[in-house]
Amino acid sequence: MNLIDTIRRVPNPVRKVLEERKALTKDMFDYLGDRLSTINEIILIGSGTSHTSCQTSKEFVETASGIASTAILPNIFLAKRVFNPNGLYIFTSQSGTSTLVNIAQRKMKELGYATVAITESAETPLAKESGCHVLMETDNEEFGCRTIGYCMSVFTHMIIAMEIGLKRQALSETEYAKYLEDAQKAADMHHEICDKTMEWFDRNKWKLMNKDGFVIYGAGTLYGTALEGALKVLEIARRFLCVGYDMDDGMHGPTMGYTNRHAVIIFDDGHNENITKGLIRYVRDKVGDAFVIGNDSKHPCDLAFEPLKTPFVFLQYAPVVEILAARLAYDYGINIKTIGPLPEAGYFNTHDD
Repeated sequence: MNLIDTIRRVPNPVRKVLEERKALTKDMFDYLGDRLSTINEIILIGSGTSHTSCQTSKEFVETASGIASTAILPNIFLAKRVFNPNGLYIFTSQSGTSTLVNIAQRKMKELGYATVAITESAETPLAKESGCHVLMETDNEEFGCRTIGYCMSVFTHMIIAMEIGLKRQALSETEYAKYLEDAQKAADMHHEICDKTMEWFDRNKWKLMNKDGFVIYGAGTLYGTALEGALKVLEIARRFLCVGYDMDDGMHGPTMGYTNRHAVIIFDDGHNENITKGLIRYVRDKVGDAFVIGNDSKHPCDLAFEPLKTPFVFLQYAPVVEILAARLAYDYGINIKTIGPLPEAGYFNTHDD
């Protein structure tokens, strides 16, 4: 069993959540009761991969629920002075042990505000202290560098939003059914994308492994996936600095610093098309290698497939950056460890037992 095998398991928990979505969210609706009708904001709080999952899901959470939604890091959240008493505060931590996430949830609970914990077990510290718990199905993920956990954090947020939208009549039965169909389709395509990514890496292996750093661009939902991809390349491959940018924001200065020692990875799913195409041309004409993921620009560096025109497109792009990170590690002979003691434990603490 290696990390790539784990990445390939993502469709299993996706399908399980689709089947069990009503049961998974029942306790939350029992807890909220009549308060559901008064909620006017959804606040998504998480650290690390939990934060990138919040960035990925927040746009859809707002659309499906019909409620204004934001994503915020716990450190920034705790520095706030004004909190919405009618907010729904959703705290995500796969292990349920993220220190500041637990502190933030405790603060909201003490104020009497609605809190929901999303973790991999009802026995985690975050789950036990929360107003209610929604299970994150992770298929018993073995690796500390979360891949199944990223996808299922995003997907759990989305399912919660769909159920809220349906109950509040912000989402029609027809729209709800279409989202379920779209999610199933995304899960069904996952293995094909994994295979294509392995072939793409083999084809571009020399270029990818001989860079000093990676820059990943994504728009909309895929901005969160770009952030997660940057995190994965850094924590798994351990040889490259990597940064993720929103497609527009990454034009405001960063492009001035790129050289042919940087691999610029561009998610082209059809959003911000003029900006995306301009960035591709600029990098290839003036800098070096642009690796386009999604729409085919007829270049050997591309990983071409037809991006879904649905909010579940992240399930196509997540395995690309996850497998990229894994291959960069494995092909350099780097051992990817399963869950164990964090190397920085003697210096600072980010998780509590």
